[in-house]
Amino acid sequence: MKPRSNSTIFSICGGNFHLFSRYPHPRPVIRYRLLSCTPWTFVLLTLAKPCANYVSMSMETLTRAWEVLQDAYQAQMESSLEVHPTAEAHTFLGWTYHFQGRVEEAIAECKRAIELDPEFGNPYNDIGAYLIELGQFEEAIPWLERATEARRYEPRHFPHYNLGRAYLGKEMYSHAMRCFQEALEIEPRYSLARQALASLRRLVN
Repeated sequence: MKPRSNSTIFSICGGNFHLFSRYPHPRPVIRYRLLSCTPWTFVLLTLAKPCANYVSMSMETLTRAWEVLQDAYQAQMESSLEVHPTAEAHTFLGWTYHFQGRVEEAIAECKRAIELDPEFGNPYNDIGAYLIELGQFEEAIPWLERATEARRYEPRHFPHYNLGRAYLGKEMYSHAMRCFQEALEIEPRYSLARQALASLRRLVN
């Protein structure tokens, strides 16, 4: 069956998908993975708290803070890659490009990460997530399958969840259910997969 749009994915999963980081938002990621204490790091950490407390900020202030945060993070990653290129840094730079709307460049960075370390699963997952966002569900599936098989991946339930989203886009509901269940087998507390599975069961029953 030909996929119609992202509407089914959005109705089941909302706008939720997971990339390289442990978290869907930038503040914990920055605390978890910054490579060194540089002036850019200081900018990131300075902006992290007000961005986390965005409810009390005007939309204009929040938008500007987010733009500066992205620019600073991008500069941090590009500087790091010049000194010591790693698969992680390329993947994180791709993550930054994605949030700037530069999806094709994000995918290219993930492919560079894979060239450096084919056993690192996170960039496979991220490419799959980006392709889902572009509505390219069929193309996303092999990347996400490789992420589930990668030797080095943390946390392992993310690609299973994203694989379920790809199958949702193709309206292959039994496959999507299986993927959401696999994500829950790996991480029983993973609420996004639990919610998606419950919503999908209501849809097909």
